[in-house]
This record gives sequence, structure tokens and C-alpha cells, in this order.
Amino acid sequence: MKKNYLLPTLLSILKFHRFFLLITLGLLCSISSFGQTTIENKEFLIKSKIIEVEESNINNIEISWDFSNSTNSTILNLEIEIQPISDCWNGLDGMNRSEMISKSFKDISQHPKGKLLLTLKEYNAKCFKWRTKTSNSSTGQEHYTDWQFSSFL
Repeated sequence: MKKNYLLPTLLSILKFHRFFLLITLGLLCSISSFGQTTIENKEFLIKSKIIEVEESNINNIEISWDFSNSTNSTILNLEIEIQPISDCWNGLDGMNRSEMISKSFKDISQHPKGKLLLTLKEYNAKCFKWRTKTSNSSTGQEHYTDWQFSSFL
């Protein structure tokens, strides 16, 4: 009599585990995309990507830019604003951990392509949000990109 109940029970357990594995795989794929961003405009291209560190489970993040198609790069300034976050599971809505850090790049016309490497050691936070600000030095106009979320884990 017990043999009749054993087979349906095993089949339901296998179905549950298959469902659980599919959900887990989907979550892992979505988490890995937190560090990959591309912001494209007719004037510039900004990307972030995860840089794996050998023999470590903590990654670096590289933010790169390309203003080579910009018609007014001689009067443009680029600033990358980085805000460390305490509660990474909340993404962009996470609580700010410390003061925002700004990195300025004023020689866009001479160096239209560049990179900024971000490390956990430098920012002392597992995750952060970042955005770029471009400003026109002759008119004072400022343009911000949307906030992006990245994680070192």
C-alpha cells in the first residue's frame, strides 16, 4: 500500500525542485546584470561592466565613456557621481551609506575616451549607485543621466 503513495510523492518533489532551480537560475541571471549598463546618446556613450578579480569573489566595476562623436567636446566637462549604499537588496532605493563622491574629467576634447575603475576597497561599500553629469562650461547647462545600480559582489 505504501508503494502506491511513494511514486506520486517523489514526482511532486522533483517538480518542486525543478521549479525552484528555474527560479534560482532566473534570479542569478538578473543579479549579474546589475553591474552591466549602457547609456547611449547621439553625443556620447557611457558603459559600466563588471571586471572579475582573480582568486576573489569580489569584483571591480569599470565605467567607460566615449565622447568622440560629440560636436562640442571642447566645452564639455564630465563628472561621475558615486553614492555608496548600505542595503544593496533595495537597489537604487537603498539607504545612502556615506557622502557622495564626485570624479571630475575636464579634458574631454583631448581625451574623448576614458575609463574609471571602481573597487570595493576604495568605496568601502558592497554596492553603489552612480550617474554622470555633463556640463557646458560656456553656458553652464548641466545634464544628468539616470541613476544606475552596481554591486561589487
